[in-house]
Amino acid sequence: MARLAVVTGAGSGVGRATAEALAARGLRVVCVGRRIEPLRETVALIGDADAVSADVATEEGVASVRASVGSDAVATVVHAAAIEGLVRMADTDRSTFDALVATNLGGPFFLTQALLPALEGGSVVFVGSVAAVRGRDHHAAYGATKAALLGLTVNVAAELAPSVRVNCVCLGGVNTPMLAQALADYTAAVGEATAQATLAVERPRMLLGVAEPQLVAQSIVHLALDAAFTTGSVFYADGGYTAR
Repeated sequence: MARLAVVTGAGSGVGRATAEALAARGLRVVCVGRRIEPLRETVALIGDADAVSADVATEEGVASVRASVGSDAVATVVHAAAIEGLVRMADTDRSTFDALVATNLGGPFFLTQALLPALEGGSVVFVGSVAAVRGRDHHAAYGATKAALLGLTVNVAAELAPSVRVNCVCLGGVNTPMLAQALADYTAAVGEATAQATLAVERPRMLLGVAEPQLVAQSIVHLALDAAFTTGSVFYADGGYTAR
């Protein structure tokens, strides 16, 4: 029986780096994402991997991922898929809010639920954000979904112990396409001067600067495979952001 890892958001950024790191540890990786071409690029980098084009915010997407696992045991599932959607609370409409909840919270919840029969002895890692614990403008809905992951972590860990470990890694600034797009959207919304003033405040909080995805993937893989006596924990791989 294959030793399997499932990674969502595996087409780029943290998800891709995590998929590569898990493959380097000898796992066959199921790379999940909405767009097939980036997933194929990840698979080409890894070799022993499968690309599954699925939107885990939907029932159909979750079912597709579950079917791709088949009868294999899942050593770990890493929930790296997310959307950011930086919008002022006053401007957040219902459709934007619902999309954030469906992807950032519903996807991890229901995909974990679907994979439970295959996860005996395995682990779950939710990828969170410092936005869950440090307030910033234009982050109300996004930060709320990431804060919900913290509650999901401790409660699912309590329910599934001792057979499945469940942890969360909260990230700070990571050099990904998602971050680049978020900065562009934020600048368009508030103007260049305000955006630069915000960055001037944010930069000193990043004690180790902005991370490359491979750096934070190390922390994710540690919790996924090596931290055998750790469950229900929230680990901050944020370069010291929350230390300020």
